[in-house]
Amino acid sequence: MGAGKLTYQDVVTADLGTLITAAQDWVDMAGAFDDLGKLYGAQVESFANDGRWVAVSADAAASQFAVTRKQFADAQTEARAIASLLRETHERFSQLIGRVRDLVAQAEKDDMTVNSKGEAVYDMRKLAPFRSEPDYAQHVTQVQKAEAAWTKKIRDAVQAVDAEDEIVEDALRKAAGIESWFQRILDPLNQNHSFNGAADGDIATYEQEAKKEEAEARAEEERKRQEKEARDHRIKHIVGGIIKGVSIFTQQPGGLGTKLVGTAIEGLADATGYNNTQGITIGGSLGFGIGISGSISLVETRTPDGHNQLNLMYSGGETTAGWDFGASANIGVVKSNADDISQLKGAGWDKSGSFHAGLGIWGAHQNAIGTTNSKGDPVGTVSYGGGIGLGNEVATGFSNADGWTLWESGKGK
Repeated sequence: MGAGKLTYQDVVTADLGTLITAAQDWVDMAGAFDDLGKLYGAQVESFANDGRWVAVSADAAASQFAVTRKQFADAQTEARAIASLLRETHERFSQLIGRVRDLVAQAEKDDMTVNSKGEAVYDMRKLAPFRSEPDYAQHVTQVQKAEAAWTKKIRDAVQAVDAEDEIVEDALRKAAGIESWFQRILDPLNQNHSFNGAADGDIATYEQEAKKEEAEARAEEERKRQEKEARDHRIKHIVGGIIKGVSIFTQQPGGLGTKLVGTAIEGLADATGYNNTQGITIGGSLGFGIGISGSISLVETRTPDGHNQLNLMYSGGETTAGWDFGASANIGVVKSNADDISQLKGAGWDKSGSFHAGLGIWGAHQNAIGTTNSKGDPVGTVSYGGGIGLGNEVATGFSNADGWTLWESGKGK
């Protein structure tokens, strides 16, 4: 056994006595290893430890002799473990193969003949006397159902033997320390192989290991599946953003440059989830090396449960690094991947830039410090627009925001 999927003939013709013979051979081998180990210790290893041989070469030899002596001990452990596995295999196969033979005997008592493929067959000639009767077809149907039922029982019993054969094969390979084909490729001269001093003589030990490995493989497969789904979702979302961007491009007013800028902003916001929160913002800034700013915003937030929140937010901040000279008053658009007003409150790290020469443009990005949305993504906010003023700014700094919900769909009005 252990050479592939077992057939019915493999099972019913198996000679289980060879397992007992093999087990005894392994017991004898363990005894032989024990004798060799004792002889090696007395005649070879002792030579490096009796004090007559000294210096570096003696130490090196003693170390190598100890390794060899341990190999004799490990060989005994492996041999006894394999003997135990073979005896347990005999017990398990005796029960399972006995079940197959019992089913065959029961089928034969039910007037069935079991062929070499394990199929139960009824001699239809026995129904000849009933051929002229009106319920002959019913007799045939009943016989065919009985054939199928016995065949299935026998097939299931054979499959149980085959499944046990795979378990036993795995246990024997692991007890013997047989490497995988990949490990054998990496070690063609078998230099890293030795006797298995940790071999276990209980099939259940290896059976549990196999179940654990199978569970870990399934978990890894599920993890990869989830990663693929998440990747596919991101791609779908980005493609959706591109499609929406094309639609926005065709609807944008103004010339080609204006269309491209508007399309890029809207498409990117939709693809990254920065359209969860949208609104308008009005603010101003004053800078002379270090700048201060303030804003008030009216935004609508779409929550994970499908509600819409209308929020009034206000914030103030100051720049801590960069270039900030001038004064301006601005109006623009604000977008965020926040999906609840609470995620918009608190401290944030700002990066902003503006240019004003009478009229001007500005843009900013803020990372909410220590805050994530319902998907676990770090909360960010982008804002941009135009205004009036003089000066320019390219700076970073910190801000603090607060606000309240004016209205929420699904809540009391």
